[in-house]
Amino acid sequence: MSTINLNPLILYGNIRQDETINLAAKIFNEFDYHEYISYMEPDYYNIQENLLRSTEDSCIGGTFWQNYICKLIAESENRLSIMCEKGEQDENVQKIALREMKELKKLYYLNWSSIDEIFENTGTSVCSMVQHCTVNTQTGYRIKIRQALKADSNQKTLNLLKDYYGKHGSGIFERYQAFLWDEMLVGVKNYDQVTFDQLIGYERQKTALIENTEFFLRGFKANNVLLHGDRGTGKSSCVKALLNKFDDRKLKLISLNKNQVDNLYRIMESIADRGCKYIIFIDDLSFEDTETGYKQFKSIIEGGIASQPSNILIYVTSNRRNIIKETWKDREEGGEVHSSDGMQEKLSLADRFGLTITFYSPDKEDYLNIVKGIAKQEKLEIAESRLIEEALRWDIRQKGRSGRSARQFINYLQSKILTEGTAYNKQKESID
Repeated sequence: MSTINLNPLILYGNIRQDETINLAAKIFNEFDYHEYISYMEPDYYNIQENLLRSTEDSCIGGTFWQNYICKLIAESENRLSIMCEKGEQDENVQKIALREMKELKKLYYLNWSSIDEIFENTGTSVCSMVQHCTVNTQTGYRIKIRQALKADSNQKTLNLLKDYYGKHGSGIFERYQAFLWDEMLVGVKNYDQVTFDQLIGYERQKTALIENTEFFLRGFKANNVLLHGDRGTGKSSCVKALLNKFDDRKLKLISLNKNQVDNLYRIMESIADRGCKYIIFIDDLSFEDTETGYKQFKSIIEGGIASQPSNILIYVTSNRRNIIKETWKDREEGGEVHSSDGMQEKLSLADRFGLTITFYSPDKEDYLNIVKGIAKQEKLEIAESRLIEEALRWDIRQKGRSGRSARQFINYLQSKILTEGTAYNKQKESID
């Protein structure tokens, strides 16, 4: 059994410094010297506990140990992975990486059987157990890491890893597609899986948004987007649907609220030099007429001294066309000497967006079409006449038509039908 040497891993420092890896190296290197390692039993079981906890959401097949090695390699943010993410080359870095492939493959192929025997744990060792993937595991693309480590030469392994980082990114941007801001980027594990197919209607609006995003991902000129209109019409859902449509194109979504707009510069600086494409999404943005924060936001979008990085777009939703609240006082004479200048300043914020997409509340016919479409998606077994009757009744109670209210109606109707079915079956059982 050959000695494990972690010192050469200067690119993959996350692996060299990892507690679980170091415990394993300690056990195997001591075993290589002599087989009396029973005093390391606590370390041996600490490794197993760490494997169970750390690989829960990262399953690509193979043993728990192999999945853990693949996870560390996939999520490693180092000079090699970032360069590949950006499509750059560096001969010296590749030479160093080629040297490290040997150690990475040695770690992947560690045979725990002899160690398991010493601790009388054959058959129940997490290190040797094959990890069974669940349907909900969302990291199936990491099977490419396993394929790389199984390659028959270190050069092939390196080439496959370079290709992986180039397609999926590195570090936190390899692991997550969606992010929140909390003084730093925080990955969202379970983001909204809504798709455009689930959003009934608004075909023109969806086409315009998809087209602009496609331009952006292909490296062409694209515009910041303002999606405005009535509440519940699907503005936010359309933006979130982009992430699922282009999930294989290194598109990332960073969600902010109004109170975090002041952090835009910091966020842009942190991602401007990365190889992914980012949409900064600000939902339900509006400013009161007394607020002045819109001035800074306006300069960030267009007009400030710092240009907007080419790998970043800003998508904003708002119920207001002009984002800033306008009052009749703004139109009265006797206030500001040049009142029109003040109004123009407020209106100019919306003008900074190159693309404005408007969402209107559906009329009765469109609303019913949305209801029918959602009912079909949900495979709801109900006569169309009853569906329409119930939908109109719901509309009267809710006092407002929208895609959101249609979805809420279908949720209600599903539960109602299930309840009726349960009551019917109980009644039938009592008769029998």
